[in-house]
This record gives sequence, structure tokens and C-alpha cells, in this order.
Amino acid sequence: MNIGVIGYGHMGSMIVENILKLELLFDDEKLIVSNRNIEKIQHLKEEYEELDVEITEDNTELASKCEKIIIAVETPQFKDLLNEIKPFLKENCHIMYTCSGLEFENVEKIHDGKFSMIIPTYASTVSSSNSIASQNRRKGVTLIKHNSKVGFEEQKYIEDLFNEFSYVKKFEEFNMDMENPFNYTSDLNNFSMKNDIEVSTIITSCAPAFIAILIEKLASIASMKSGIPKNEMEQMITKTVLATASLKDDYNLSNEEIISQVATKGGITQEGVDFLNKNMDRIYEKLIYQSISRFDEVKKELEEEYYKKIRKKSGKRKLFFYN
Repeated sequence: MNIGVIGYGHMGSMIVENILKLELLFDDEKLIVSNRNIEKIQHLKEEYEELDVEITEDNTELASKCEKIIIAVETPQFKDLLNEIKPFLKENCHIMYTCSGLEFENVEKIHDGKFSMIIPTYASTVSSSNSIASQNRRKGVTLIKHNSKVGFEEQKYIEDLFNEFSYVKKFEEFNMDMENPFNYTSDLNNFSMKNDIEVSTIITSCAPAFIAILIEKLASIASMKSGIPKNEMEQMITKTVLATASLKDDYNLSNEEIISQVATKGGITQEGVDFLNKNMDRIYEKLIYQSISRFDEVKKELEEEYYKKIRKKSGKRKLFFYN
């Protein structure tokens, strides 16, 4: 069986490198990677010459050879790419894509086939020092949702593959209210979610950037106040974040338990905890709200891209959809 990956940006390269570094291909499987700049993927043949890897700059060639295809391109590029490879797809080809915000009802207008939405996180990158037997190689969370045409064995295959280097959370397909897909009002206080995958995407896929900027800001301010170089501050904060995560992951400590063991009544830590409790709720509410609002805007932009307005013959303007 041939597995194809189209696109070698941040997500595509992470998926390809993880599959190859961890030697996740079975004996009867070949990995085919396509990228418009073939020089960017030339090293794969050299670094993994013992594995069955093929590279190409021709997406249609890849489509004609593969039973499973992972499309890891930017969302605005997906429609043209799917139209490009559609005539060359094998019968019953299973297509997986990493484009968040792109619903099945949109892509099925172009190709009525098997689709899975896969939202990985860049935090799942496996370093070269991670051995195949490493117990700590699974990093981050991958969100997966399948359309109704993807069978159980096909679902299990892709979930097991991503489970080798990340933790997989599966979402069931459901019919979304397109009049108000996120079920929220303009009032931040009344904001509520109807679709869990959008918030989960923000927490798992977007959050590494949010966490990085928190480390950046804290290190910058602490450096200015102390005179300690910023890079040293970043190292101290990063090690502390990792150690705190380990307390939760390895020892199953709750947030409350960690706080109670570090903070003493009337002490320095408790002063900081009280300040954060007082001020952070509104910031995080606003962060989620702003991110989901942009998610909604992207979905509407995609609707306009995938569906067209036409004029009824009677001369009266009417909106309806066609491919």
C-alpha cells in the first residue's frame, strides 16, 4: 500500500519526519511525498535511503499511486489542489487533510469520497534523539474527525498511526447549524460553544504559540527587572514549565495540589496566585472568544470560496449553492 503526503510545510514535514524517524511503515508500505519545490524534500531519499520513500513534485503522480493521501497544505490552497488530483485518485482513496475550519460538506461538493480531518500540533515533533522504543515520544494531541464513508478499519489505521507520536482525540461527525455554527452572541459574557472541535483546536494546535508568547513575555519582563539575560530567563522558565507539566502527567497531581504545595498563606507565591486568579479569567475568555470569532470568519470565507451565487432565470435574486 502506498501512503502519500502532499505538502512539506510545518505540518507536512512534521508528519513525514515522524513516520520515517519512528519507522512506522509496514513492510508492504511505501511513503510518497510531493512538494512543489522538490529540492526541499530531496534530503529524504538520502537520510532514509534504507526505507521505501519516493519523492515527486507532481501531485497527480502521487494521487495515481496512493490508497491513502494526507494533504498538508494551507487551507486556501486545498480547493485547487483537490480539483487538480481528483481525476487521478484511486477508487476508494482515503483523503486526510490538516486544514482546520474546512468542513466535510465543503470538500464533498468537489469529491464525494472518504475524508478525515486531522488537526495535529507542531508540538508533536519527534527529535532525532527519540528512539523507537522511547516511552516519551508521544507529544501533544492530534484531533481527528471522519466522514461517514470512512470505515472502521480505515479510521483505526490513521488513528493508530498518529497515536504513535501524539495523543489522539476523536470527534464524531454531526450536523452543524450553519445559521449560527458556533452558537454564540456578540456578548462575550454569553459566549458558548456548540462544536467542541473548534475549542479543542485552539487548545491543542494553537496553544503552543500561546504558551510560547507567555514564556517570551515573562522572560522579557523578568530579565528587565533582574538584569539576568533574557535567554537565561527563557531557559529557567522553560525548564520550570516542563517540570510542572511532569508533576501533572507523571504524578497525576491536580492544579490545586501543585498550588497548595508551592504557595503558603501570606507568602510571595500566594500573592502572585491571588493576582492571577483575579485578572486572568477575563484574558483567557477574551483569547478563546477572539480565536473562535476568527474561526467563524474563516468558515464563512471558505463557504464563499466553495459555493457560488447565481441568479435565478426569473430575474429575482436568490442564493443557492452549486459546485
